[in-house]
Amino acid sequence: MTQKVVKRLFCDILCNMIIGVDLGGTKILTALADSKGHIISTARIDTLASLGQNQVINNILRSINTVCKQAKVPLSRVSRVGIGAPGPILGRAIIVSPPNLPGWLNVNIKSMLQKKLKKQIYIENDANAAALGELLFGAGKRFRNLVYMTISTGIGGGIIIKGKVYTGALGTAGEIGHMVIEPKGPKCGCGNRGCLEALAAGPAIARMAGTKNALEAEIAAKKGNKKAQKAINTAAKYIGIGIANINNILNPDIFVIGGGVSNMGSLLLDPVKVWARKYSMEASRKSLIIVPAKLKNNAGVMGAIAICMKGLS
Repeated sequence: MTQKVVKRLFCDILCNMIIGVDLGGTKILTALADSKGHIISTARIDTLASLGQNQVINNILRSINTVCKQAKVPLSRVSRVGIGAPGPILGRAIIVSPPNLPGWLNVNIKSMLQKKLKKQIYIENDANAAALGELLFGAGKRFRNLVYMTISTGIGGGIIIKGKVYTGALGTAGEIGHMVIEPKGPKCGCGNRGCLEALAAGPAIARMAGTKNALEAEIAAKKGNKKAQKAINTAAKYIGIGIANINNILNPDIFVIGGGVSNMGSLLLDPVKVWARKYSMEASRKSLIIVPAKLKNNAGVMGAIAICMKGLS
């Protein structure tokens, strides 16, 4: 082996670290990983979104410097940085107008970070990133076609087809929560009525259960509260119908359910599976697999690492 080849291999090992950033409205979770996605160090800081774009960008940079410092790894050894950001995102570069990042209207975060870091930057919608994370590291490791659904304050999703994120014509594919289930249903934040999000996300469950939040509804349901049990079962029915619709259209290998509300476990997911099977066509019903996400709170940051490994651009 020539000295030149040895030098190149040595550089590949030392200079091929990855940083993943999960950018949220309230927190930024950042991780330094090796080229295989094994996490070396993490940092969590407040986003401080109300202080504007520059503050958020500075906080991202601070979190990146922190994970490197903690691991005693110079930033020069990092080759790629992945950002999972609230969508919609155009051209895997521009954050359009996310509700939890006030003032972010058509912000080219990719360009801004490339100028600051002089690194290859990858940007993806956070739900799409989480879907890819579950494919590479979580519940979808054995599969190529996956639909990820996150159920929390809202309902989002990501679609993986043949191992690649499907983003659609403008990058807005995967908005599972805005599938209209009941046209005369409650008004959704998007402006339509009867969206899955308005019918079955955490606030909808709390509203139907008469509790402050979905967690209180879960606790009440487990204690035998009939109203809370009915609220969760009603939400499960709507989620099951949504999954059946997607299953009939895409027929993926697996559905992975994540997000805070999914922590209810079988209380929610068992009836979801029943309704999903009921409304799926017989042919697509045979292959229907619905499982809880494995990455839990690390879904966003592992997804950001995954988009670096996949080399999305």
